[in-house]
Amino acid sequence: MKRLTQISLTAILLLLLTGCSSSSLLNNEQLNPNLPKLSNIKAIPSNTTVAFEWQPMSRKGVTGYNIYRTNSYGNSATKQLTKVGSVHDRFASHYVDSGLTQNTAYTYTFTTLKNGFESAHGKVLDVKTLAPLEAVTFFQGFQKAQNSIKLIWRPHSDMRVKMYKVERSTNGGEWKWIDSVKQRMMSEYIDNRIAPANSYLYRIIAVGFDDSISKASKTIAIKSR
Repeated sequence: MKRLTQISLTAILLLLLTGCSSSSLLNNEQLNPNLPKLSNIKAIPSNTTVAFEWQPMSRKGVTGYNIYRTNSYGNSATKQLTKVGSVHDRFASHYVDSGLTQNTAYTYTFTTLKNGFESAHGKVLDVKTLAPLEAVTFFQGFQKAQNSIKLIWRPHSDMRVKMYKVERSTNGGEWKWIDSVKQRMMSEYIDNRIAPANSYLYRIIAVGFDDSISKASKTIAIKSR
C-alpha cells in the first residue's frame, strides 16, 4: 500500500535549494543526499496522462528512479505526496503517469536510486492535464414509433475519439449510461426501450482512445406518445 506523506511545496523547493531532504519523504529506500538529483526533465501532458523524458544518469551510477506526485487542490500549501511509480533500469529515460483527471493540476518530483538508496528530490514540475474535448454538435432526436426514439448527431471532428456514450434521464431522474456507439463516424442511436407518457432527456459524450471524455452535448427532451 502506498504511504502518503504530508508535505509543503515550499518545503520541497527549500530542499532543492539546500540539497537536503528528510527520509520521511521517501518510500522503501534509505536516503542518501549525496546521490545525484534528476533535474533535466520534460513533461508532456495529454487529457488523462503525463509523459516524462529525461537524460539517463547511468554514468553517475544511478540504477533507477522513483516518481512522486501531488494533486493540486485549491490554494492550500499542504499537499499529499505519493510515490506513483518506479523505474528500475539504469538506461531508462521515459515514464508515463496514467489514469489522471482531465483539466487538473498536478505537481511532480523525481528521485534517483542506487543500491537500495534514494536521492533527495529533484526538479519540481507543475503540470496540468488537457481540458475535455469539445462536445458533439447538431444533436437531434425524434420519436419514430411507440417504443423507439432515434438520436442523430454530427460525427466528432477530433481523430482521438473512439466511441460515444449515450446517456438518458427518465422523468427527471439521474443521468444513466444506456449504451455506447463504437465508431467515431457512426452518428446515430435508436433507443428501443421507450414507454408511453414518459419524459426523456438525452445527451451524448465522446470518448477518446485514452478514455478521456468530451463535454456533454446539448440536452434533448422528448415526451413519448
